[in-house]
Amino acid sequence: MRRAPRWVAAAFVGVAAMGSCTNVGTAPNAIVSLAFDTLPYPSVVAGDTLRDSLGRAAPLHALAYNADGNLIANPALQYLALDSGVDIDARGYLVATTLTSGSVRVVAAAASLQSLTKSVIITRVPSRLAVSANAVDTVKYTLPDSAVNVSPALTVKLTRDSSGVAVGVPGFLVSWQVTFHGVARGKNDSIASLWDDAKHTSALDTTSADGTAARSLRIWSILLPASADSFVVFATTRYRGLPVAGSPARFVIHFRPKLPGR
Repeated sequence: MRRAPRWVAAAFVGVAAMGSCTNVGTAPNAIVSLAFDTLPYPSVVAGDTLRDSLGRAAPLHALAYNADGNLIANPALQYLALDSGVDIDARGYLVATTLTSGSVRVVAAAASLQSLTKSVIITRVPSRLAVSANAVDTVKYTLPDSAVNVSPALTVKLTRDSSGVAVGVPGFLVSWQVTFHGVARGKNDSIASLWDDAKHTSALDTTSADGTAARSLRIWSILLPASADSFVVFATTRYRGLPVAGSPARFVIHFRPKLPGR
C-alpha cells in the first residue's frame, strides 16, 4: 500500500515558509503548484477499484502547474493514502483493500509539494433504491410566482437489502430528472427545476451516511397551465454502470392553483 512518508505532510508548509528564499523552478515542466479538486467518484466499494459514474475503473487525477501558471501535460505525480484501507498503484488506480466501511484521505504529491487532501468513502455494494418519502404529493402554487411554490423533499434511500429499508449505503451518486407530459425538462427549465437544500438548482446528489438522497421540485407558476396537472420526477443510481434495483425511483407531484382562503 502506498502511504505518505512523513516529509509529505509537512512539505507544503515548509515550501511556503521559505518564501522568497526558495529558488522556484522556471522550466516549463517544473511543478510549482498542484490542484487536486475532484475524484472520479465519491466512493469506492470495499474490495473493488475506484470507478467513474459510468462504472469504468478510473485513476485519481490531479493538475500540475508551472511558474507561469500553465498546465503541465503528463506530470510525474504520486498519489498517496494518509490512512490505511486502500492501495494506490503507480498509475493512480485506487483499490479498497479493507472490507469495512469508512473514509480514507488521499493526496497528490510531486517533489516537495503536496496537494490538499481528498476523502474517498469506502462503501458497500447496494441492493436497492427505494422511495422513502413523498412518492405522491401536491403543490398548491401561488400567482404571481413565489418561492413557496416548492414540493416537500423527494427522498430516496439506497440500501444493502432488497426491501429498501435496512442499512443505508453512502457515497453513491443519484441523478434526478423532471418530466412533464412524458418529456424530460432541462436543468434550468422555465416551469420546474430541482433544488438542493441550499435552494440551488441541482439534479445530482450523493447518498448520505444513512443512504438517503433528496431533491425538491421548484415550480415556476407563471408559465404553468391554468388547470391542475402533474410532474413526474425520476431518481436513478448505478453500480458498475448498471441501474441498481428499484431505479429509477418515481415521484408524482400534482399541482394546481391555490384558491383564495385555502
